[in-house]
Amino acid sequence: MLCLRGAARWFGRHRVFSGLDFDVPTGTRLLVTGGNGSGKTTLLRCLAGTLSLTSGAALVDGHPAGSPAARRALGVCLNPEQGLYGSLSGRDNLLLAARLRLPAAAARRMVARVEDEFEIGPFARVPVQRCSAGMRARVTIARSLLADPAALVLDEPGRSLDERARNLLWAALDRRPQLACVVVSHQSEDQSRCGRTLTFPVRR
Repeated sequence: MLCLRGAARWFGRHRVFSGLDFDVPTGTRLLVTGGNGSGKTTLLRCLAGTLSLTSGAALVDGHPAGSPAARRALGVCLNPEQGLYGSLSGRDNLLLAARLRLPAAAARRMVARVEDEFEIGPFARVPVQRCSAGMRARVTIARSLLADPAALVLDEPGRSLDERARNLLWAALDRRPQLACVVVSHQSEDQSRCGRTLTFPVRR
């Protein structure tokens, strides 16, 4: 479902990673760990198609990363506390994103579903600029699951979440056992939730 072949990314003369090959099949979770600045977020951006590889290929469900077909198949959360419209409520942010992929009635049903999963209801109508970092993170993570993507990339999803919210996150992923997930995390407890681990830096 998620695939890298001979992947390399350089910034000028700085090599982030090279010769990277892996597959994340349907139903598999890959945990990516490593120190700050080691290239973990760069890897996710290449899978999401917001950053191009220097060489090699990144595929989502067989489609080049960043292509329309790949974007439809992939849920993305790279900045759990950011990327929302501050003047809009959490619900309106979710509805706006859902309507980009779904008809109106289906969008409302999907938003209601993820609001329930992440217990967003109590603050759903509050402008997100007035919400805590943890509240905003719940909304952005929930947004990545709209339209039932086949694959998911999450960058430090639990960094602003309390224990209750982290449990809600993993419960939501458990309800979607078919997802192919790549999760960047520094939290050791997340390793037990993932079947495989990739440690950065990867330089060959």
